[in-house]
Amino acid sequence: MKVLLVIILGLSVLAGVGPSFAQVEQPGFTNASSISNAGDSELPHVFVSKDGIFAVWTQSSLGKSDVFFAKSTDGGYTFSSPVNLSGSTKGQSLYPQFVEKDNHVYVTWQLSLSGVSTVLMAKSLDGGTSFEKPIQLSDGTQLSAFPQIALSGNHVYSSWIEKSPDNSTNIIFAKSDDQGNSFGAPLHVTHNVGNSGIPKLYSDGNQVYLAWEDNSRGDYEIFLSKSSDSGASFHVPVDMSTTTGQSGTPEVIVSGNNVYAVWMDNTSGNYDIFFTKSTDGGETFAKPVDISHLQGDSGYPQFAVWKNNIYVTWTQTMSGINYDIFFAKSTNNGDTFDKPINLSNNSGPSGWPKIASDGNIYVSWVDSTPGKFDILITKSTDGGATFESPTNLSHSKTESYENEMAALDNTVYMVWQEGSSGNHTIVFSKSTTFVPEFGPLAPIVLVVSLVSIIAVSYRSSLKLNV
Repeated sequence: MKVLLVIILGLSVLAGVGPSFAQVEQPGFTNASSISNAGDSELPHVFVSKDGIFAVWTQSSLGKSDVFFAKSTDGGYTFSSPVNLSGSTKGQSLYPQFVEKDNHVYVTWQLSLSGVSTVLMAKSLDGGTSFEKPIQLSDGTQLSAFPQIALSGNHVYSSWIEKSPDNSTNIIFAKSDDQGNSFGAPLHVTHNVGNSGIPKLYSDGNQVYLAWEDNSRGDYEIFLSKSSDSGASFHVPVDMSTTTGQSGTPEVIVSGNNVYAVWMDNTSGNYDIFFTKSTDGGETFAKPVDISHLQGDSGYPQFAVWKNNIYVTWTQTMSGINYDIFFAKSTNNGDTFDKPINLSNNSGPSGWPKIASDGNIYVSWVDSTPGKFDILITKSTDGGATFESPTNLSHSKTESYENEMAALDNTVYMVWQEGSSGNHTIVFSKSTTFVPEFGPLAPIVLVVSLVSIIAVSYRSSLKLNV
């Protein structure tokens, strides 16, 4: 994808002396504690269900990287010893994604080795206590990367992008109907001569949804294709963006027969945040709506849906060196949106927000006191009308970033990577109480600079123009 904001340029890490965790419990949160072991651990993901708290990440050591997994069954007070799922003797296992339901855990990632990139998956049927040997999902004849995974009943779905000899990239899909014991032959969802970007995969009953960005028509548009037969076949893709500008970084949420999507779009001359919805299961979509309407670029949106409420957050350029976290909401199922509000509103840059809702709304992002990164979080208990003062969760002596968040039953679960270049660890914290508020906001001075998919693309040998 060529639609990049100038605010996100990759990773520029400040020198430090090693991981250092908050020693004083933050208001409403447990102490940040490490859940990874020795090595350089990065890019964590967290998932929470009635079965426990699950986390995956990549860990590099001795010139190779692996995918690690850990879980907690006591609410996050303790975690199991990390398990190496990839077990690589060499090469780079990257970009892990995972799902869990009823103690079935499926983890997928890409393995880059000697110029070849393939998609692998490992599964556990006992809640992550043990994992079966990884299996290869892609056919191995073409470069394959950026996998996604979803579950529905006994069906396990995966998608990824595949690079052809003519340098085009297409969306590939594979499915299992027997809980991941076997997979059918990969299916080409697209057959383009252009570039189909990193897919997003969702499932709901027998419905499977794939969204991606695509420049086959000359400019980047956001497409969605749906399967109504558990992935046996896919409908003709629908252009959700339908704008004259460049559209990218889509996020999609499926809720029953409603399909919601947000993305960034430069039709106005600057990048704005656009929204559309379908009320007929993704067959047709409403005209896209610009929900940011702000000066400067708006980019990299994240959103959550709670009943008839749509909550959207993004990074907003305020000046050439300053960025803030903005938020907009709809209380009528996305028919209209309220005017955006500034959640960070500080003198230094803030970036990469994440959002979750369980009735309350939680927004976290990366921010910094002078010279280092920190993770901040805020909460709204009135549907986004007002937000509490942000709390600094990390207070690290080096830097903290790559925040991921999950919410369940009025509890927020956070993971992020913390440390200095080449020496990061994965840490975990969860909320204990939000009374009366998260806590005060420290003075902020930050240069936002985080890992982008460009780095992963390069290491996978795809080297896409993203």
